[in-house]
Amino acid sequence: MPKLGIMAVNMQESKRARLGTLCALYFAQGVPWAFITVAFVAVLVDADSINDEQVAALTLAGTLPWMFGKLVLGPLIDRVRFPAYGLRRPWIIIAQLGMIITMAIFMAIDDPLIDGNLDDGLSSIMIFFLIHNIFATLQDVSSDALAVDLIPEEDLARANGFMFASKGFGFMFSTIVLGNILSESGFQAALMVQLPVLAAIMLVPIFLRERPGDRRFPWDAAPSETSSSAESDTMSLGEIVSGLRSALSGGAAAWALMFAVMMWIGGGMGAGMGLIDIQFPFLFIDDLGWSEEEYRVLKGGLITLATLLGVLTGGELGRRFGIQTVLWWGIIVGASLTMLWSLGRSQWGDSGVMTLVWIVWTFIWGIVGNNVVALLMSLTESDLGGTQFSLYMTLINVGALSGTLLSPSILEALGGNYPNLFLIGAVLQFCLLIPLSKIRGASTSAPNSMMLSGASESE
Repeated sequence: MPKLGIMAVNMQESKRARLGTLCALYFAQGVPWAFITVAFVAVLVDADSINDEQVAALTLAGTLPWMFGKLVLGPLIDRVRFPAYGLRRPWIIIAQLGMIITMAIFMAIDDPLIDGNLDDGLSSIMIFFLIHNIFATLQDVSSDALAVDLIPEEDLARANGFMFASKGFGFMFSTIVLGNILSESGFQAALMVQLPVLAAIMLVPIFLRERPGDRRFPWDAAPSETSSSAESDTMSLGEIVSGLRSALSGGAAAWALMFAVMMWIGGGMGAGMGLIDIQFPFLFIDDLGWSEEEYRVLKGGLITLATLLGVLTGGELGRRFGIQTVLWWGIIVGASLTMLWSLGRSQWGDSGVMTLVWIVWTFIWGIVGNNVVALLMSLTESDLGGTQFSLYMTLINVGALSGTLLSPSILEALGGNYPNLFLIGAVLQFCLLIPLSKIRGASTSAPNSMMLSGASESE
């Protein structure tokens, strides 16, 4: 078979094009989020310029679109389509362009790190973070729908490993590279570096077709073959609602709703959200006396690498042993480690011990996180890829944000005792086994016995 020319490559037929596009998009999602929630927050915590309630409020502003926006954007991309250019690709390009525009506009504000600007600038940052994440959410919804549409079920765990590893590289780039620029040259300088990165990533979906016969640009000549995107029926809102109700009427897909909302309340998500994760900068910098640079380098370096290795390992384990089996044992090991971390509180003053435990803990929950998304994708109907999967991810974000917002109050009730906060987080993590056991019992898709299909694809 002759090799495909670069202009003929499309994501449906080429595994490399499909996975490369999704990885680039996930990298783009990780950069702005980590810039605000990790690098920016670490600088402010080190300067005693922000407290945990303000961090929770900032996180809330960025998370609102991921919680409620997905409920609107999911049905929107399923209902409004531009099939001549692909089912999901046009929305991805629109979203990426919106992320670039909002960041460019935000460069007009005064540097919030300059003395006296933070009190006035924090509200502006929250508004920017909110608006920017509307477009980031649209990009995420469209990318996930593309993955549900095009990735074979037997490849979901591995593909999710690469996708979330790419988001981790975005976190690492933002935390280490942009964090250094933020500390040395200021807020606007860090934004200026992000803009060309996001613009370069947008070129990937612009120049790659989604399916055979799709047009890349409006001025392209009509293709000789009929686009498979154009052959897909557009669903009415009533059909979307009816299909979603049918898909979630019982069984594993319905139990997945409870599993999703409980998933990251206790912690382990790795995005600065959840009961435990929001407190990391305060625990390490304020309570244990680490410097901002020590914390940021560890968080953006070894901890992010542990996440990357976790999601990649989780992809291979899920592919080999089954998604549900890996989830079951991953949660047991992860929750047990959280409990042991709490009980080993006498060693918290040893930076070597704390570093090692945090790395291992992050690695385990990286394995879990990969297979959570793979499980939810496997339970999602392809026609409802934007709507059903968005509902699952919305519930995940609702749970994670609930843990984030409750964390300061619970910590205060515990008298500022971080080890006891970890103990509560461990109990919440163990509770995940309840809905997961129902999913394992009700599932009829048998993801645990997934085998390679051996279907040949263009590389």
